[in-house]
Amino acid sequence: MKKVINFFLSLKTAFWFFAIFVVLNLIGSLMLPKNLVFFSGIDDMPLFRWLSDSKNIGLTWWIYSLIFMLALLAVSTIFCTADALLKRMSKKNIILKLSPQIMHIGVLLIMLGHLLTASIGFKTDVVIKKGEKKTVAENAGFYLEDIKVSKDENGYDTDWEAKLIWFKDRETEEKVLRPVHPLYFGQIGLYFKSVTTEPEQSALIRVSKDPGALWALIGGVLLSIGGIGFIYGRFNA
Repeated sequence: MKKVINFFLSLKTAFWFFAIFVVLNLIGSLMLPKNLVFFSGIDDMPLFRWLSDSKNIGLTWWIYSLIFMLALLAVSTIFCTADALLKRMSKKNIILKLSPQIMHIGVLLIMLGHLLTASIGFKTDVVIKKGEKKTVAENAGFYLEDIKVSKDENGYDTDWEAKLIWFKDRETEEKVLRPVHPLYFGQIGLYFKSVTTEPEQSALIRVSKDPGALWALIGGVLLSIGGIGFIYGRFNA
């Protein structure tokens, strides 16, 4: 057990983990442009679902390898952070010593957020006509009450908006959805993609559930706080 702990506490181990991670990213950056059709749908659904549906190890092996290396880097970070907090912390220069650990925790929370989104999140495009109702989650959905399209003097669409009524259980909210103003209801986000006026009014709306967004946000805040604290500690050491 001691050998395992020392292995993950070693800076050399972390360096080699990161070096392999960089090489895998380089391989992926070369494979993506050569297989654009295959990878075109990777942003349209959660990563793990996309990997499950793709069933092409020959083109996705580097993604599985990246996930594995991220897991190893996370374990190494947890060991190093725990060791620093439990054994090496002292009141002298506490801000300088504590700030890197706060940054580590922030990075771990960001990774957790992406893991949650990649595993239990979802993305789907919903075509809804004016006057229709769509259910997008358990006891939750929206009703398209109206669509307004703005046109220029040449008759081209310049802007559009959809008047929606969001419902969850027995509660309702009336909102306006626009291309640059998405709507968020808890973990679910609505994004306006396009509108059709002929032969009848309808809208294409991206519905996305991002359960890891809050964790990633908290992680980003901690990462920023840790970075500021580290700079402050260095200048006041």
